[in-house]
Amino acid sequence: MSEIAVVEVPQWQGSGAATARRLRDGARLLADLVPAAEHLRVDVPAEPGDVLADNAAKVRAALDRTRGRLTVTVGGDCGVELAPVAAAVRRHGERLAVVWFDAHGDLNTPESSPSGAFHGMVLRTLLGEGPSALVPDRPLRRDQVVLAGVRALDPAERAYAEGLPVVTDAASLLETVGDADAVYVHIDLDVLDPGVFASVGTPEAGGLTPGQVVGMVTALADRFEIAGLGITEYEPARPQDQETLAGLVGPVVEACAASVVREIERRAFAAWPAGTVVEEGGWLLRHTPGVGRRRSNSAMPVAEPSIDHLEAFYRARDLPAMVQLGPGHRDLDAALAERGYRRDAPTSVMTAVTSQVVDASGTTAPAVEVAETPDAWLKIFAELNARADSVRVAEKVISRIAAPAAFLSVSRDGRPAGMGLFAADSGWAGVFAMATRPDLRGQGIATAVLGAGARWAARQGATRLYLQVEDDNDTAQRLYTRAGFTRSHGYHYRIAQTRSGEPASIQR
Repeated sequence: MSEIAVVEVPQWQGSGAATARRLRDGARLLADLVPAAEHLRVDVPAEPGDVLADNAAKVRAALDRTRGRLTVTVGGDCGVELAPVAAAVRRHGERLAVVWFDAHGDLNTPESSPSGAFHGMVLRTLLGEGPSALVPDRPLRRDQVVLAGVRALDPAERAYAEGLPVVTDAASLLETVGDADAVYVHIDLDVLDPGVFASVGTPEAGGLTPGQVVGMVTALADRFEIAGLGITEYEPARPQDQETLAGLVGPVVEACAASVVREIERRAFAAWPAGTVVEEGGWLLRHTPGVGRRRSNSAMPVAEPSIDHLEAFYRARDLPAMVQLGPGHRDLDAALAERGYRRDAPTSVMTAVTSQVVDASGTTAPAVEVAETPDAWLKIFAELNARADSVRVAEKVISRIAAPAAFLSVSRDGRPAGMGLFAADSGWAGVFAMATRPDLRGQGIATAVLGAGARWAARQGATRLYLQVEDDNDTAQRLYTRAGFTRSHGYHYRIAQTRSGEPASIQR
C-alpha cells in the first residue's frame, strides 16, 4: 500500500468562475501528478445543484479509507477542503495550524459575498461562520490560521481579516506558525502569479512563483508534521501550465510526505534511548556499550553527513560503522554501498489509528497487566526476548525510557506468556518489544497486548500508533495488518565491513 493517498474531488459547483466546469478535468490532471499515491476518486454530480453538503460527506467517507497516511486532496474548487481540514482539527486540536495559500482570503459569508460563490467563503466557514450545513462541529480559531500570498480581499473580508497574519516568504511563515505541532497546507493555485500560471478562474496579479511556494512548503515540512495537503482550483487552459504544475506538485508532495517520516523517526529515536548520543559531523551517533542491537549502535543522518566522521566515531569504540537510512537518503545509501557497506535488516514502519486498533482487538482477549514503571517487567523482557544481551538491554535501555510509557504483560500458569511496550509522545505512541512465548502463539495473546496498549495510548491522547517490523517477519506483519496497521515507509541499515574485510555481525 502506498504511503500517500490522493483524494480526487472534481467539484465545481462552489466556484463562481464562468469557466468553473474545467475544474473537473483539473482535478483529474492534478491527481495524476501526485507521485506514488493510491488514487481515490470521489463521485460527485457533474450538473449544477445544491450538492456541497453531500459532497463533503462523500469526501469524509473517502478520508476514512486513507487510514492515517499523508492525504492529498485535489479539487475542484476550494470547497473540497471542508472535510480534510475538519479531520485535521479533530486529530490535532488546538496544536494545528492551517496555512492558506491563496490569492483571496475566502473569508466572506453568504451575506457579505459579492458573488455568492462558496469558494470565497470556505475559510470563514472553517472558522465557524458560513452556511449552517457546512460549518464544522469543531471550527478553527483565528490564531490557528496563517494567510500566505493573499492579496485580494473584498471590503467585508478586509475588516474580518484585520489581525490575521499574511506572509509571502518562508522565514516569516515559520515565525508565524510558531510552536504548532502540525500544519495543514491548502494551496489554491491562484496564489501563483498569472504571468507564470494562468489556468485558474480568478487570477490576481502580483502572486507567488512556483519556486516560492515549493520553498515555503518545504520549510514547513522540514520543521512541522504536515497534517494534510490540499491543491485546488486548476482550470486547465494552457499546455505550459500543466508543465508548471508538474514542477510544483511533485516537490510539494514529496516534502510533505518526508515530514511524516521524520516525525516518526524522531519519536522512535527518543523512545529507545542509547547510552551515548552525539550530534556531530552531520549525524546523530548512538552507542550503548554491552548492547548489540542495531538501533542502539547506529547513526542517523541529520544534515550533510561526513562518512569519515562516522567511521572515526565507531572505530574509536571498536565497532563497525552502521547507518539507519530512510526513504529520504537515497544518495547517501548509494555512497555507502559504493564504499562497501552491506545492506541489512530492511524494516517496515507501520502506522495505525489508535481507535481502530482498539476496535480490532475485541473484548474477549486474555487479561493484560499494564504497568507504568518497568521494575517487574524487565525480568519478563529478559525471559521472552531471550537474546544474549537481553538483560543488558533491560538495564541500559528500557529502564531509561522516559515516561509516559506502558509495560504490558500476559501470564499463563504463573509464567510470562506475552509482552509489549508502548511509549507515548505528542499525539503518537510507539509499539516496541512485542513477543509471545513460542508454545502459546496463535492464542490471541499479542492481539490482547496490542488492544490494551492502544487503550492506554488513547488515554494519553495518542490518536495514532507506529511500530517497526522487519520485512522478513511475515507472522508479525500479518498480526499488525489484522490489527489495523498499514505500511508508512521503510528503512534499512548499511553496515561497514570489519577490518578483516568480513561483513560485521550485529544482533537484531
